[in-house]
Amino acid sequence: MGGSVLVVFYLLTAETRDGLSVDLRPISTSDCQRVCEILVTDGEVREKLHPDSEQPEKIRAVPIHRRPDLLVPCADLVNSEWQRSQAARVHSLQKSCAEFPVCLVLLQGHRETERLLGHARLSRVVGHGSSLFVESVVVSKVERGKGYGRTLMEETERYARNRGFKRLCLTTHDKQHFYAHIGYVLSTPVQNAGAMTAFVPIEMLLRFSRMSEEDQKQTRTEHKGSRVSGGACVVGSPPPLPSIPPPPPPPLPPPLPPSSIPLSPPPFIPPPPPLPPPPPPPSSIPPSPPSSIPPPPPSSIPPSPPLSIPPPPAPPPNQSAGQPVVQTLTETPHRDAKGVPIFWMHKDI
Repeated sequence: MGGSVLVVFYLLTAETRDGLSVDLRPISTSDCQRVCEILVTDGEVREKLHPDSEQPEKIRAVPIHRRPDLLVPCADLVNSEWQRSQAARVHSLQKSCAEFPVCLVLLQGHRETERLLGHARLSRVVGHGSSLFVESVVVSKVERGKGYGRTLMEETERYARNRGFKRLCLTTHDKQHFYAHIGYVLSTPVQNAGAMTAFVPIEMLLRFSRMSEEDQKQTRTEHKGSRVSGGACVVGSPPPLPSIPPPPPPPLPPPLPPSSIPLSPPPFIPPPPPLPPPPPPPSSIPPSPPSSIPPPPPSSIPPSPPLSIPPPPAPPPNQSAGQPVVQTLTETPHRDAKGVPIFWMHKDI
């Protein structure tokens, strides 16, 4: 009596030191390239392969510092969206390291069939130890429209989550609806450390950044009651020094006694000069008769009407006086370094 037994496999996926995660789960047909059955016929064990059960090759995100052979292809991929010299782009990608920034490449396949699908860069956020900043998100132009943009963000979030981070922040000029569709919400600006953490510790960057909320509370407690007359204490700065009265003026010398003051004769004042003689009386010249030139006739041109100045245009409804612009998915008050509107977003992962 013969029968067939379907063998259930388990897949153990262990990430490297960059990922630090272990995933133990039952394997499915989507995780293997071939499914086999063990046939037991009359006590003889046979293996039957199913060649028609080939599945799509797995997509994964890998830090590029573990794949230096992809530096030049990845530089060309990023330059296809943001033009830069290849040497400068390769130099920027070479800064990827486990201590951030990290450049992730989205790959599919193995060895000869491997394809480079996309790229994303992760950096630390100054003042927010559990957040990362995502930038330079790009998918290969020949692979767009296939859902790889969502896959790239999911793999980026998984990498950040496995490294212990809880939030991703990003900016976009025109893809805010796409990011909102995958769970990102509008946010406030943050400071991206970028490649500075490669040679400047994050603690040093914090000193040049704005203080965190806990530091501000501590500073307020330390400087509470430090207001003095004539000044105010600013949070984060040393209290003003108390006012010091000016030194008294030096004493005047004692006056001399009257007997020791010499008396000088009064100064000589010359007499005033004599007054000039009065002017002669006016001569008897008859007055001239009035002019016989008739006055000009009144003008027949009607007076021009007063100029009508049109009232100033009313401000747009979203920028009325006294109301700041609120960031929405269609408008934003934020601008980048070139003055172009930019949207700030984040997602808790």
